[in-house]
Amino acid sequence: MQKTILLLLFSLYFLPSRAIQQIRWGSSADPLHGLCITWQNAGISDSIQWGYTPLMEAGRFKGIQRSGYTDNFFSYTFPTVTPNASIYYILYDSGSNSWSPQLIFKTAPPFSTSAFSFLAMADSRNGMAVWTQITNLANAKNTDFTIFTGDITGDATDNLQWDDWFNSSAIFLQNNIVYFCEGNHEANDTAKFQNNFTMPMANGSKLHYSFSYGNAIFICLNTEQIDAEEYNWLISELQANSSKTWKIIYFHRPFFTIGNHAGEMDTYLNSWWAAFDTYGVDLLINGHDHMYERSKPINYSLSPASPVASYGSGPGQGRCEIVCGGSGAPLYTGSASWFIQTYQSNYNFCKFNVNDSTMIDSTFDNSGNLIETFMLDKTALGVANKTQLFNPVSIFPNPATNSFTLKYSANECGNAIISITGMNGKVIYTSKVQKTHQDFEYKIDAGKFPKGVYSVEINIDHQKDNALLVVK
Repeated sequence: MQKTILLLLFSLYFLPSRAIQQIRWGSSADPLHGLCITWQNAGISDSIQWGYTPLMEAGRFKGIQRSGYTDNFFSYTFPTVTPNASIYYILYDSGSNSWSPQLIFKTAPPFSTSAFSFLAMADSRNGMAVWTQITNLANAKNTDFTIFTGDITGDATDNLQWDDWFNSSAIFLQNNIVYFCEGNHEANDTAKFQNNFTMPMANGSKLHYSFSYGNAIFICLNTEQIDAEEYNWLISELQANSSKTWKIIYFHRPFFTIGNHAGEMDTYLNSWWAAFDTYGVDLLINGHDHMYERSKPINYSLSPASPVASYGSGPGQGRCEIVCGGSGAPLYTGSASWFIQTYQSNYNFCKFNVNDSTMIDSTFDNSGNLIETFMLDKTALGVANKTQLFNPVSIFPNPATNSFTLKYSANECGNAIISITGMNGKVIYTSKVQKTHQDFEYKIDAGKFPKGVYSVEINIDHQKDNALLVVK
């Protein structure tokens, strides 16, 4: 072994090094089991040398060759890897008889961890400048894996677009495990989409799958080829994982959205969404509409036209749906609706931190500015801030032209701050008021507000409630 290492180190110094193309990390299971690295080359017999120290003591292994959309793909699947470790590795290019520079990949915490983090993003399409901004910022968050909810390129049949996408996010893909779901733009070439990435499989397909990690189950659904088999599989997965603390489902087309694609999933409210309600799904992550949206707690089976009081998986609690389709595709706008808690027409990505019974989401724009942060809390009864309550906020008239009246009903009384924020994240109005009764009314002059959609928020102590306002 020592002789092999010395010969390898000699070759590193005396053979020219070459940047290997399109390195990406994936997994056929969770982030520690089934971990796989894939790269692209013109050679026919590439290999990898790796280990947990710079000497790469695990040895040299031949890559598995398969056809890529250009040249060849080579993949190597690691045995179960050591948690919280650094994998040092180099890749051999058989076409040029040279090795890559030494690279380092950080592995995830132990499988049984109760504290981990992940990213969510979607809809890069042809916006490569923004995609590079998003991925560079995301890479700096040092999370354990990433969920990408579809529409990677504008046209999945176009090899040049795939090249642009891989090259524009090379640093991010070199350092992060990514789990993908198919979007409508990948549906143009489903075979190429599945071939490009390593993901878990269900019934021989990567189009829907699941994996467990920590105290959570992650379920990927496919909204482009919905059938009875997928629905039955979803039910079986939810039943089998009913004891998990966190149930997280991700797919491309959102149910509750104020963007261009509103209503596209209505057909499945009484099947898919009913299952989400029945089994207490905590979080839904989508793309497709190019904006950031967070829903109010929705339990459609219980209350199909208004939100329920709180997020959670218990009886009477509601699902939290997030649309984070802002990784480069042209931005969309929307209008006020009962089911939206927060909305911004900004490029964005989300970082989720799970710590046992709490999950905190921090959403950032493509300049690294914080759009919002909120917490899902499932701690034991009697612990403060168990759930986030949603008190009714109404605005009349809405749309407004010159002025409007804000009506708010909540048990909290005392000093209140009313703020109005545009969809670009800029605060255009603030007022400190005194709330002395449960029911509160306040009139605001909107004559000088530019036309558009705004978020009106009332903050009393730690309680925040808001509604959307349209100014004509």
